[in-house]
Amino acid sequence: MTAAEHVVQDYATMSLSLKGHPVGFVRDNLRALGVRTAAEHRTLANGQFIKVAGLVLVRQRPGTASGVCFITLEDETGTFNLVVWASLFEAYRKQILGARLLMVEGHLQIEGEVIHVVVQRCHNLNSLLGLLTAANEENPPVGDMTPYPGGRNFR
Repeated sequence: MTAAEHVVQDYATMSLSLKGHPVGFVRDNLRALGVRTAAEHRTLANGQFIKVAGLVLVRQRPGTASGVCFITLEDETGTFNLVVWASLFEAYRKQILGARLLMVEGHLQIEGEVIHVVVQRCHNLNSLLGLLTAANEENPPVGDMTPYPGGRNFR
């Protein structure tokens, strides 16, 4: 197996890998789209427009938040906190709920040590994760690739 395939197998079975991060293997594709890393977004100014992408770790819509959705993404350098207003959530519901690899465009909101991306557009980039595996007749997947339905299964 390739290094990327090892990482995918690790994530499918243990939800983590010591060999790498799936987003790191598609970083060149993301750079071509103008996507910045979690490490880079910490150096930018409040209000600056940014594109970020990562694996969806958490989606929360607290009942007390008036429909606002809070999402945490992770890339190979760290995490992002996203704020999705209720009207935008409804417009991008399919992308937000269906994406394992989510790219968003929005503006940075920096208050002290807390940094959020206030989302304006969402894109499901699950197809990039498919590039990490080359399952075919000569290279079948090992075991069941969906041990946790709806979880972080990168297939």
